[in-house]
Amino acid sequence: MKKFFHIFILLLIPHLCSYAQSATTDWAKMGLKGRVKSVETSFYFTIEKDGKITKGDPFSMGFYPSEKIEQMHLMQRMGAVAFFAAFLIDIVPSVITYNSNGFLVEKRLFDTTLHQRIVYTYDTKNQLIDKSTFVRDQLVVRDSYRYNTDGEKIEELLNQIEGEGGVTCKYSYNADRQLIECNYIDVDKFPSAKEVYTYKDKQLVSKDTYRNEKLSARALYQYNSENQLICSLFQGVGSMIWDSKYIYDKNKKLSEEYIVINGNEKNGFLNKFSSEGRLIEHLTFSSNKLSTFHYTNDKQGNWIKLINYEQEIPILYVERKIEYFK
Repeated sequence: MKKFFHIFILLLIPHLCSYAQSATTDWAKMGLKGRVKSVETSFYFTIEKDGKITKGDPFSMGFYPSEKIEQMHLMQRMGAVAFFAAFLIDIVPSVITYNSNGFLVEKRLFDTTLHQRIVYTYDTKNQLIDKSTFVRDQLVVRDSYRYNTDGEKIEELLNQIEGEGGVTCKYSYNADRQLIECNYIDVDKFPSAKEVYTYKDKQLVSKDTYRNEKLSARALYQYNSENQLICSLFQGVGSMIWDSKYIYDKNKKLSEEYIVINGNEKNGFLNKFSSEGRLIEHLTFSSNKLSTFHYTNDKQGNWIKLINYEQEIPILYVERKIEYFK
């Protein structure tokens, strides 16, 4: 049972292997403008009357069920690039708090029966050193992080449960300070997985994921002359293949994402984005279902209301209450 719980918690971790700690704030990562103190996100079904759309009954999930979110996190961790999913899976019923430097302090997630609370701790260099997850106020898992003097993350101890066990992840970098290898050591101190990164002209061109010394996933990347990602190919367990292409506008902002799954042009997605990086259209080829997303901003330029339409019918009303530092 304890081993199963280790595996379960592992799937909840959004991203195990990353580059050296970036100075980019969580405000920037989430596309937030201004000095945001907290964001409370709530989902509702819509009510349409006399041409006006208002909030109906509360909706307990986000755009995806928690199981789908875990699956997408796992694919991302193995190198899959899906900008539409990265945008949507971050919008869940929650209360998220930031410190005055723009970094996460606490997440309270309400999209699962677990009602998780995640607490983040930083050192004086704004480097994340501890991430503790609580369920019903009980600490269930703790992750800790170590860095070298250059600010590169060199080790993570993940999935510590009740103060014991855990998966150790050790990082290696090249002379350009780019991540080239991530090695996982399991609870019993045996190598369990490895991720290998390959570069060309200082651009990441492939990521290979090994489980028990066998290749389990491969991701390939191509760029244009301006170093923008224009193609990615991901093949995971079970021979699932995601072939993705990306188009940018005149301001070098991502405008379209075209994904074909398993070589079948009737299976995949076409996604369109605004100049602010927000998903505005999501077309599913297999069902020919078009989802659109309409936003209302506050004075700072952050969206506080999102209406999700399916086939031009309003379905979900998402509200964000944003508090700012004075």
